[in-house]
Amino acid sequence: MARALFDALPAAVEAPAPPRPARVWAAELSLRLERRGDRTVLAHAHHRGPLRVQKALYPETEGRADVLILHPPAGIAGGDHLSLHVELTPGAQARITTPGAAKWYRASGRAAFQDTHLKIADGAVLEWLPQEAIAFDGAQPCTRTDIDCTKDARGCGWDLWMLGRLAAGETFASGELRQRTRLRRDGRLLWSERIRLAADDPLRRSPLGWNDAGVIGSFWIIGLPNDESLLASCREIAEPGVQIGITRFEHGLWIARALGHSAEKVRTALTRIWSQVRPTLCGATGVPPRIWAT
Repeated sequence: MARALFDALPAAVEAPAPPRPARVWAAELSLRLERRGDRTVLAHAHHRGPLRVQKALYPETEGRADVLILHPPAGIAGGDHLSLHVELTPGAQARITTPGAAKWYRASGRAAFQDTHLKIADGAVLEWLPQEAIAFDGAQPCTRTDIDCTKDARGCGWDLWMLGRLAAGETFASGELRQRTRLRRDGRLLWSERIRLAADDPLRRSPLGWNDAGVIGSFWIIGLPNDESLLASCREIAEPGVQIGITRFEHGLWIARALGHSAEKVRTALTRIWSQVRPTLCGATGVPPRIWAT
C-alpha cells in the first residue's frame, strides 16, 4: 500500500467535522454520468444551494462529456459547506472542470468546508480538472476528497492552491489550509494524505517544504500501464520557475507535484503531464478545455 508521509501524522491533523452554526451557506451537487449508445450523458443532476452544472458539452468525437461546474457566489466564506458527489457508471467517460478559480475568503475565525466524493466504475474514465483555488489572507479552507474506483477504472484529478492573491501583492500572512485526500481501489486504500499548513508554518519557507513558493499543485492518475517510456517522458517535462516531481506507486498509481510562484505556470506544468498521459489514459489527445482560454 502506498501512502504519503503525511499519513504518518497523528489523527488530530485530519479536518474536523464541519460545525453547525446557526447560519451557514450550504450547497450540494450530485451527478451521475452513464454511457448510452455512443456518448456519455448526464443521467442525474441534483443540486441544493449555489452549486450547479453550467453546461454539458461534447467537443470530442468519442462522445466524452465535458461538464462545467459553477458556483454562482464565486467565493467561499467562513462557515460555508460545499459538497460534491460525482459517479461514473460502467463505460462512461467525462472531463469535469470549472469556468474560473475558486476563491476562499477571509474566514474571520470560522473554517469553510468542501467535501468531494468521486466514484469511477469499471471501464469508466474520469478527468477531474477544476481550475485553481485561491486562499485569501486569513482564509481557513478545509477540504476532504475521496476517490473510489474499481479495478478496471481509470482517472486523473488535480488540486491547485494559491496562498494569497499573489497578482495583487497579497501574502497569506494569517489563516490555515487543511486537506485530506484518500484514493481506494475496490475498497483497498492505495493513497492517503493529510495536510495542515498554518500561515506561519516553517514548512512554507523550508527547502524541504514549499521553499517559499506560493502555489502548489497535486495531480493523481490511476489506471496507467507499467510504461517506463511514458514515465520518463513525463519526468522530462520542465516549466520555468516550477519544481516538478512524479512518484509512481504500485497498482498503476502516479502522484505528481508542482511548486511555483504562479498559478498559471503550475497549471501549465500539470497540463503538460496530463497531455502526455491522456492518449494512454482515455485514447484522446491532450487538448485543454476551451473554457480555460476565456
